[in-house]
Amino acid sequence: MNTPSDDLDEDFERAGVPRALQSRSRLLRDTLIRISLDIARRRSFDDVGIVEICGQAGCSTGAFYARFPDKLTLFKAVMVMAAAESRPLLETIVRETPFPDILDRLLAEQVRRFDGQDAFFRSAFRVSLVDPEAWEPFRRNARNLASVYLERVRAEPGVVAESIDEGRIRFAFQVMYGVLNNTVSNQPGPYTFADPAFPRLLGIAMRETMGLQLRA
Repeated sequence: MNTPSDDLDEDFERAGVPRALQSRSRLLRDTLIRISLDIARRRSFDDVGIVEICGQAGCSTGAFYARFPDKLTLFKAVMVMAAAESRPLLETIVRETPFPDILDRLLAEQVRRFDGQDAFFRSAFRVSLVDPEAWEPFRRNARNLASVYLERVRAEPGVVAESIDEGRIRFAFQVMYGVLNNTVSNQPGPYTFADPAFPRLLGIAMRETMGLQLRA
């Protein structure tokens, strides 16, 4: 079972999780977070009880409360782990995909993630209404992903340097996440994740927002 790396401890603490000083305690903490993330990807976390989570982890509720003050704190830690998992996947797409195909690959992956984890994202939105800082790991991911894309743009010889506007590029990523989040939470239509046109149209919106000019 994969466990989060040491550099996640500060994010867990900011979420309200006490620091685990012993390896055994840390292992159980991480196991509880992992199991909860797996459950949250399939079902609304409002419908999940602590007894169920502890049963899957093979621990007592007392052991749970020794590591998390409540279920809300646990889910904020789940959000931290989810963000930590998605960041390298998305950044690798931007770094390693041939430049003309980056947005198509990225948007295909984003639609797959959001569509396949709609229960998790809806639960995360509700938690962020209670504690807006709980969304910070995802905001940081979005900023970092835009920065990685900017690196690719600036290194791409086919892009006219004078057309590169950092603000517009970062706003294009804001547009992307705004549309994805709104589609999960509100399903406003007319397009849904199931529509093949959805990622294509979102890609057009991002490209138009960026306004990059390519050399002939």
